[in-house]
Amino acid sequence: MKIRKKIASILLTSILLAGLSVNVNALDSRDVRSIAGIDRYATASGIAGNFGPYENVILVNADNNMLADGLSASGLAGVLNAPILLVHKDSIPNETQLRIDIAKRIYIIGSEGSISRGLEDRLRDQSMGGFSVKRIGGVNRYETSYNVAREILSIKNSVGKVFVANGRLGEADAMSASAIAARDGEPILLTNGNNMDSKSMSIVLRTNNIYAVGGSNVISQSLVSSLNARRISGKNRYYTNSLLINQFYQNSNGSYYLSDGYKLVDALTGGPLAGKNNAPIFLVGPNNNKSILRGASELVSLGGINRSIINQCINAANR
Repeated sequence: MKIRKKIASILLTSILLAGLSVNVNALDSRDVRSIAGIDRYATASGIAGNFGPYENVILVNADNNMLADGLSASGLAGVLNAPILLVHKDSIPNETQLRIDIAKRIYIIGSEGSISRGLEDRLRDQSMGGFSVKRIGGVNRYETSYNVAREILSIKNSVGKVFVANGRLGEADAMSASAIAARDGEPILLTNGNNMDSKSMSIVLRTNNIYAVGGSNVISQSLVSSLNARRISGKNRYYTNSLLINQFYQNSNGSYYLSDGYKLVDALTGGPLAGKNNAPIFLVGPNNNKSILRGASELVSLGGINRSIINQCINAANR
């Protein structure tokens, strides 16, 4: 009789435990690491502080969301193991200066219309031989992206893949590709959406792996065909972002870097750090599908993301 009762007790306990389905690896708010400062400059500095040892830094101007030059910088950041830092046209925020002071080489991305010659001269004066300064720019954003790609090529001597994005209408598309470009040290070339200049074509022709990021409203089908490119595009920036993650992170380590889908400057500065850690940039908003986060082991929030959106991401990771 005692044996029967014991067996019954064991069976009942097993049934109850089976019904609880406890996820011992569930994420909670303590598992979400936040890298955020009082503004975009401080956030970029904080991201650099998580970068580990580095000798190079890349400077871009992000005033008034002037992200055009920065769009093409991610691949260079990857090959240089460099964080991307933000400056004004004529001055350097204190948070940025602190990171510059420990570097050996400074790369300025963009023409003197983006970052002034005066700022460049002051950097050279203050270095006193402690670091070198190099500007990579062009007459417009398209030539700048070509010159950045050429710099990548001079370091790597090869091109494995190229991302093509619209330089005026495809900022979100380029940012979605930024962590991939940084991880693999590959260029992002900018186009007007209808054609590509011969210099940029000379980079594209070095590889068979060409990805046009964005729909036909930003990159024409005729251009995609002429490049023999594969188009990666969803119905909006969030879907395009998820398609890129599915394509290039099949062996993900479970980490995701979260960035506001309409405050892209944090994705710009976060891309190199995410790439270094083989993690994607995941664009978030209040209503986008977050199912791609299912099973995530770590979430890193870049910049100020609304707490309700963070909670949505945690819930999606635990489903």
